[in-house]
Amino acid sequence: MKPTALVTGCGAGLGLALAKQLIAQSWRVIATSRNPDTLPFSHPDLFPVALDLSAPDTFPALANQWREDIGPISLLINNAGYGQMGPVIEVPWQTLQQQLHINVVAPLALAQAVLPQLEDTAGTVVNIGSVSAHLTTPFAGSYCASKSALHSLNDAMRRELEPLGIKVQCVMAGGILSNFGQTAREELDKTFPLRSRYQKIVDHIRERAELSQKNGSPAESVAQRIVHAALHQPDKPYIKVAAGVHQLYLLSLLPHRLQDRLLQRRFGLTKL
Repeated sequence: MKPTALVTGCGAGLGLALAKQLIAQSWRVIATSRNPDTLPFSHPDLFPVALDLSAPDTFPALANQWREDIGPISLLINNAGYGQMGPVIEVPWQTLQQQLHINVVAPLALAQAVLPQLEDTAGTVVNIGSVSAHLTTPFAGSYCASKSALHSLNDAMRRELEPLGIKVQCVMAGGILSNFGQTAREELDKTFPLRSRYQKIVDHIRERAELSQKNGSPAESVAQRIVHAALHQPDKPYIKVAAGVHQLYLLSLLPHRLQDRLLQRRFGLTKL
């Protein structure tokens, strides 16, 4: 029987590309999205399913059902997530809580739900992180915090699960062409205060929301690298992929006050 992978966030972009790449590598793919009926392709080895990341209490029962209906999961790719943008001091705490839940709590809860299957198959967990975990930019504090937390959980999981025969890998991603920027802009528009202290530089804030799509890497080529690493280099703790990742990581190594000056100028804060 072909091995089975579970990939979240397959409605478009990187998740969809990952599903296609795994199928090309002779895997069966449980492809989750909020609306699986809209997936733009079908295949005998593709199993679209609905998954509500805000309801982790449903994950264990779903995991058991997937095992029974499709087969034991030996690869989990936690790809689903979004970016909440805006000045962090003005982001409602409820919005921050939702950002952390979707990008941090849900991936861990899903890994917990499929853990027995990963143990049985000596499987692998891949968490799609970001270089933003290392370089916190203005107007992306909520998103950067979520990715930083995910990287920390990933490191703990890698060290704790290796003795159980399970590999854990993190993808440190740069800019990937997808609907990420559009979603980030939509979320920003929902929460940006009409009387924001930063109204004068709102164009810079909107630019930050869509910045990952400027010269981003094609999702297909990024997915190919991620799948190759997951299948052939699962012992490698971090995989750096996509546009700008190396430059931004190097920027994160500069002295903090120098980073402050560079980033404040880049994102218009010196105009206040």
